[in-house]
Amino acid sequence: MGNINDNIRSKKLYKSGEVGEAYKDSNGDIVVPTKIAAELDAIDGITEIINDSGVFHVNKHLVKEIENMRLDIEELHGFIKAAFGKDYTQASSKGDTGDRGLRGYTGPSGSDGADGAKGDTGAAGAKGDTGLTGPQGATGATGATGAAGANGSNGKNGTDGNSHLSNVTSIAFNPKSNRLQVNIGGTVYNFAPSK
Repeated sequence: MGNINDNIRSKKLYKSGEVGEAYKDSNGDIVVPTKIAAELDAIDGITEIINDSGVFHVNKHLVKEIENMRLDIEELHGFIKAAFGKDYTQASSKGDTGDRGLRGYTGPSGSDGADGAKGDTGAAGAKGDTGLTGPQGATGATGATGAAGANGSNGKNGTDGNSHLSNVTSIAFNPKSNRLQVNIGGTVYNFAPSK
């Protein structure tokens, strides 16, 4: 088991260049003609190698090793993603939380801080209970006389008294005859008044 190097050891298999034939440049990269690079870039599988029996017979061992490498890389990719996630900035694995340490000694009391700014005025308090009833005030002045009340109802008729006019039905003055007419028991008596 070793540490990861700063730079990968392997080189790119090829890169395209305006050259007549392939060669290795000063950086160790293989430069191939543009036409060959285009053909290599266009390959999307190994169908041609498998279908050509002669080519397949020569390269079958390489094909098997490449498939083994591909499986290893696929497993490695899945392991890294499951263990560390896809964000390289969070790649450090996190261990379990350790036991809680012992409580430290209580430090000395700090000096008194400066007085804080004056706080805002608090909200108004709730309304207090109603106070006790005060002493009764002095009697006020007499008010003005009220308006007269309505007339009372008529009294009952009195009982008839003893009268010498009890049989008199009516007494009336007739201006035509200039007589005082007294109706007694249905009989009318005429009297000539004198001054």
